[in-house]
Amino acid sequence: MALKHLSASLPDATALALSRAERRGFKMAVIGRTAAVMMIAVAYLLSYYFPINIAIFAITAIVAVGGLTALAAIGTRFEKAARFVLFAFDASAVTILLAFVPLSSGGDIPQNLVFMTSSVQHYYLVVAAAVLTLSPPLVLWTGLWAAGGLLFATWWIMSGMDHVVSYNALPISPSRDIYIQTVLDPNFLGIASRLQEALIISLVTAIAALAVHQARRVVKDQAKSEARARRVRTLFGRYVPAPIVRKLIDEGQLAPQTRLATLMFADIKGFTRLSQGMKPAELVEMLNAFFTAITDIVDRNGGVVINYIGDAVLISFNAPLPIEGHADRALTAAEDILAMSESRLFDRRSLRVRIGVATGFISAGTVGTGERQTYTVYGDAVNLAQRLQELNKEMGTNCLVCGMTVAKADAHPSLRSLGQVQIRNRFGSIEVFTPAKAATMADASGA
Repeated sequence: MALKHLSASLPDATALALSRAERRGFKMAVIGRTAAVMMIAVAYLLSYYFPINIAIFAITAIVAVGGLTALAAIGTRFEKAARFVLFAFDASAVTILLAFVPLSSGGDIPQNLVFMTSSVQHYYLVVAAAVLTLSPPLVLWTGLWAAGGLLFATWWIMSGMDHVVSYNALPISPSRDIYIQTVLDPNFLGIASRLQEALIISLVTAIAALAVHQARRVVKDQAKSEARARRVRTLFGRYVPAPIVRKLIDEGQLAPQTRLATLMFADIKGFTRLSQGMKPAELVEMLNAFFTAITDIVDRNGGVVINYIGDAVLISFNAPLPIEGHADRALTAAEDILAMSESRLFDRRSLRVRIGVATGFISAGTVGTGERQTYTVYGDAVNLAQRLQELNKEMGTNCLVCGMTVAKADAHPSLRSLGQVQIRNRFGSIEVFTPAKAATMADASGA
């Protein structure tokens, strides 16, 4: 069941998907911030008197449209740098608005009163736009510029003031009049409020970055789950029914495992002589039909086809999926396969099989390189099943079952003991059984 692995590794595929998502998010952020700034420009147009409103509108509109130039960097080596530059520029623009843009074209209005407007809230628009990029570092970068810009604007305004009034000028439990008099003082800066605003911007940024990180983690986990599901379907989709594939995906049975299982090795009698008189296409068509019939029987009995080896097939019961009564299921499947081969023709030809069944501890899992992997099983039971299949030739039987399988199965009166036999390349002898219904004709033909 060897096959090609996924062309791209999971980390590479996920990184590529996230990179594309970041690019799409950056496009959305650029277009979104342009639309948002244009709406702010229109608000300025309606908020200020003519002709100063035209000038402010024009400047703001230029800032809005100018950000679209960042789209030109997409797909170039300057793309990532352009993202950081754009959001640093936007955060700096808000800082300039706070620190340098006068509140009115009229009299000399103290710049510290800018904090009584909603200008600080512009920072949150910039941070929100950065979230669209799905890049935690870029979100943190934007928040850093926003919080730092607010602190800079506060310092700059404070440095130009002869006298600064803040909350520390209030007495304990101030009266209503004293509170209003203090906070409405032209020299009021409210340093504590500015620090609190910078802290809130930082916290909002951290939460937004964490949310983006969690979203990326969900995407990675989902991609990992889907890749694993594809891998299981690729490994087993052609060999086992869909319900079993779903259980393999849900229960994680592909991990390396060691367990007691029953193995079946089935081989077509006289295949070499049979294949000599057939065209390759006819031979393949006949084998496909025969193995399909065997696989249907295996499916009904809860087994899994592990591998097709020429004209032979290796079948496992209790691996990779655990099943109850695996020895009984294997014996039932063996009897059904024998009965099927006796009663059906394939391409007008009668095919007979030799079967070996053995139970024991096996190791199972995927092996191979990243480019080519296969699921397989190892262990003495695997070798014994194949040896028993070969031993059918000498003993004139169609199916041989090891004593361990019989011991693990419920009562099977159809089985009869053939006594102790010596297995090639094994120490000691084992008791073997054969189904009473199996044909016992002598077979001296080679496979």
